[in-house]
Amino acid sequence: MLKYKFLSVVVILICILIASGIVVVAYEKSLELNAAKTSINTYIIKKSKPVDILDPTNIKSNQNINARLVIPKMGINGIIRSDTVNAYNTVYHYPESVLPGQSGECGLLSHRTKYSGLFRRLGSLKVGDRVIIKDYATNKKYVYEVTSNGEDIRWDYKENPIQFEQGGDARLLLITCYPPGRKQAAYITHCRLISTSPLK
Repeated sequence: MLKYKFLSVVVILICILIASGIVVVAYEKSLELNAAKTSINTYIIKKSKPVDILDPTNIKSNQNINARLVIPKMGINGIIRSDTVNAYNTVYHYPESVLPGQSGECGLLSHRTKYSGLFRRLGSLKVGDRVIIKDYATNKKYVYEVTSNGEDIRWDYKENPIQFEQGGDARLLLITCYPPGRKQAAYITHCRLISTSPLK
């Protein structure tokens, strides 16, 4: 009888040890999970409010843009404005996007067929082509390089409005309508900042 009591105690002690081990492992895994969640949350980049990219509504912007967009390959030397896209030789800067040269996505919109049609040949840009912004407010020249063109055509831009990223690498999005002359989709050319230098 004593022998069975002893065995019962041993079995109970073994069960307690196993249960304790499970609790310790579960606690360590929960710490790892919380650390992973924190890491993911810090990685998620803040985005702007949704923007109807081909019909911007926030035309009355308080931003003061004093800059020009230069695309040597296309012969473009246009004025960047934040109050209208409907002016001759004009590129519209979305106030929801970051300013040129800043961390995040800077968005510029122009027409293909109206008001000098600055972006009529946007599809001719190739990966590696240069896009320059001369910012007279900061007295800096930002040189971007095309990273993709023709791969981002958003047919659902009305149902899924764009949200400009407010952090991460400095990027530039050149946006126009597609197909040319119609607003069935938004055509987006992606660029990344490769250099910043003082204006001469």
